[in-house]
Amino acid sequence: MTSRPKGVAASTGMAVDSAGDVAYDPSQNVLDLVEAERRRQDDLREAERRYFDAQNRHVEEILTLRALHAAELRMAESARLDSIRQVDREDVNKTAAQALNAIQTLATTTNTTAETLRNQVATTAQQAAQQRAIDTTEFNKRLSAVELALSEGKGKQTVADPMMAELVAEMKAMRQAQATGTGKTEGISASVAFAIAAAGVLLGIVGLVLSRLP
Repeated sequence: MTSRPKGVAASTGMAVDSAGDVAYDPSQNVLDLVEAERRRQDDLREAERRYFDAQNRHVEEILTLRALHAAELRMAESARLDSIRQVDREDVNKTAAQALNAIQTLATTTNTTAETLRNQVATTAQQAAQQRAIDTTEFNKRLSAVELALSEGKGKQTVADPMMAELVAEMKAMRQAQATGTGKTEGISASVAFAIAAAGVLLGIVGLVLSRLP
């Protein structure tokens, strides 16, 4: 508050300017300037707000693009790994199928071979048994003939002529076949061995009989 000069009465009316017009405080000019300054501050704040909003949107867009790119990378990597695993699974399945096929083929071959061997063994055993039965029957028949000749007391000529001639002829044929290699296999079969043994026994008995006859 300004002090009045001494001797000047206090004014009770409205203030006037140098032209004598009423002086308003603050004046309209000051009010206009204040309003202009307020509008300027509001505009600045609005521009700053828009700037920060734009910055935020830009950052959000960058983050969104990065997230999309990261998702694409993850999907591509996942697809690559799935492809590798698919190839591995196909290789494993192919290897398993090949192994199973090989096992089945081996099992089939083994069963076929075993069945063939069993049939061959059975056939060979049957043939050998039949041959042994034939040889045994023939041996028994001839042995019975010799025993019958001994019991009847036939002479040396009677025993020697038909039987000895036949036995000698058979022994010569067997020796000739053995010398020339006819019917030879790895070792002598059971039936041939039995026939040779039977012939030897029979010849021994005949020789014994002949030596005792007058």
